[in-house]
Amino acid sequence: MHKGISMKLSITLLSAAVLLICGCTTTVVGPPGPPPPPVGVTVAVEDRPYYVHGPYYVESGRHYVWVSGHWAHRHGHRVWIHGHYVLR
Repeated sequence: MHKGISMKLSITLLSAAVLLICGCTTTVVGPPGPPPPPVGVTVAVEDRPYYVHGPYYVESGRHYVWVSGHWAHRHGHRVWIHGHYVLR
């Protein structure tokens, strides 16, 4: 009987020591990490490579005006028409 109490006391003391050691550790909490990236796909269509003179320019006395890019239907398909300069 004495051995059973000694075993229970040893387990209790060992458990208390483990809890005490674990409870004394320092926990460092830093700033939260970045949010996860949004789910989905973003497609950017821009006319910047073609838009080099601004909204208009004059060359050899001719006035050219920028026409923005737009979606159009060509041969049963929806296609992007890039912006371009037209003579006005």
